[in-house]
Amino acid sequence: MKKLCRIFCGALLTLALAPAHAAWPERPITLVIPFPPGGGTDVIGRIIGKELGDSLGVNVVVENKSGAGGNIGTRYVTSAKPDGYTLLMGTTAQTISAALYKAPGYDLLKQLDAVVTINSGPMILFSRNSLEVSSVNDLISLAKQNPEKISYASAGYGTSSHMAAEVFTLATGIKLLHVPFQGAAPAMSSVVAGQVDITFDMLSTAKPFVMDNKVKSIGMGGGERSPLMPELQSLSEQNPELLKSFNETAWNVLMVPKGTPVEIQQKINDKIKVILDDEKIKARLMDMGSVPFWKNVPDSGSFVADDVAKWKKVVEDANIERM
Repeated sequence: MKKLCRIFCGALLTLALAPAHAAWPERPITLVIPFPPGGGTDVIGRIIGKELGDSLGVNVVVENKSGAGGNIGTRYVTSAKPDGYTLLMGTTAQTISAALYKAPGYDLLKQLDAVVTINSGPMILFSRNSLEVSSVNDLISLAKQNPEKISYASAGYGTSSHMAAEVFTLATGIKLLHVPFQGAAPAMSSVVAGQVDITFDMLSTAKPFVMDNKVKSIGMGGGERSPLMPELQSLSEQNPELLKSFNETAWNVLMVPKGTPVEIQQKINDKIKVILDDEKIKARLMDMGSVPFWKNVPDSGSFVADDVAKWKKVVEDANIERM
């Protein structure tokens, strides 16, 4: 009888000491999008949030907390309780900010964990139609003959399009004139209008202009050709001597506050993998100029850490003024 009592009491003690997150999720989850509604990250976040919520059996509520290049929303998540109920839709903006901002208000690698990479889309190099170039080699040659006279449009200082151009100039040794705009749409419009010579942009923004032949597609910025535009050579394919390592993409990754239980992180990762394997989700992502890009939990963390290290080196090598 005493032995039976000890077993029963031990079982009760085990249940009492079981982690509170064992039943996760028990209530709605908040997915923070650190950018305004309607942008690519917002749309993809809502797609993934809906699918993740359906899979987990709870609502995933999207909250847009935009401002300061994504830093406001990111800071909000770093201060949230690490219980799996607050997620962040991270982007290249966070890794660039970690290198470019002197005081973003958080430490990306120390305060957040990357749980799973979601999607990736290549930056594409475009030029105005009237620019007398048809390849990246033509552009490099023209720029070397006219230092700081070939202009490039960006979506703003420190954005992906700006930083992709900085990597491009470092690799090729050319000097370009930076013309920053307030967003990707006006930057692309300036190239379409012939006011600025070139820009790096995502296919999601540029697709209507590409379809109407209002800009020239010079090369794919990813390391290889993309299934999104298989006929377009990559920049590294066109000039392997200078651009062999050129691989500029925009991506999304789900992140959580540091200290979120590993069991919860793994469950999210497993669910996202299944979601990204769905053909309908693949088609929706590709329609937006992106492809599924799944990595396991450790590799997702390494991916983000490597990107931070990359941008820190670019900022230093290009002598970019930190903000």
